[in-house]
Amino acid sequence: MNFVLIDDHPFILEGYGNVITQNYPQSKIAKLASCKEVFEYFENVPQAKLTDIALIDFNIPAYDDKNIKNGIDAANLVRKVIPYCKIIMLTAHTEKIFILDIIKNVKPDGFFTKGELTPENLKNLIENVLNHDKFYSDFVQETFNESLDDKSLIDDYNRQILYLLSKGYKIIELDKIIPISYSAIQKRIAKMKQVMKVDDDKGLVKAAIKNGYLS
Repeated sequence: MNFVLIDDHPFILEGYGNVITQNYPQSKIAKLASCKEVFEYFENVPQAKLTDIALIDFNIPAYDDKNIKNGIDAANLVRKVIPYCKIIMLTAHTEKIFILDIIKNVKPDGFFTKGELTPENLKNLIENVLNHDKFYSDFVQETFNESLDDKSLIDDYNRQILYLLSKGYKIIELDKIIPISYSAIQKRIAKMKQVMKVDDDKGLVKAAIKNGYLS
């Protein structure tokens, strides 16, 4: 069994490695700490093509030269090189906006927030994924189920709009970042205000924070 562990915290990599070694003593483990290391490993190392399962943190240092920004891009790179590789996503984020982005853009085989992860949970997570069962934590699954009731917030562009507004961007600046027109952005914001039952942009951001879409 060949594992790739991707996280920029050495002690976390060590912890994951210990759980895997205890339960899969014959396994081979590669440990990577950045998007650049992910690119170079899967581009240049023959052993990479034999990877059975990859555990990937969302927050890892970007590799701007190759436009690999985070764990989502790293996961999609792994999938491109090895379509059969099982992908487990892990994140310290609990905001709905990040949880939904990961599910929508990676469709991982397994997904836990780091706050829920224990050695026993990690063991069960790996076992389920290797048995071809999708395995999401209770929190991740609940977050996804709740989002189905609010389809306007599943949309990629709407989540980007919310995130940028929360970072202080003005509406007039958003079409320079998001590839849709200014009028389309205005319509989307108006729809989200209607869904959130608020009247202004600040109220929209506050409602998104209150409902767990932002922190």
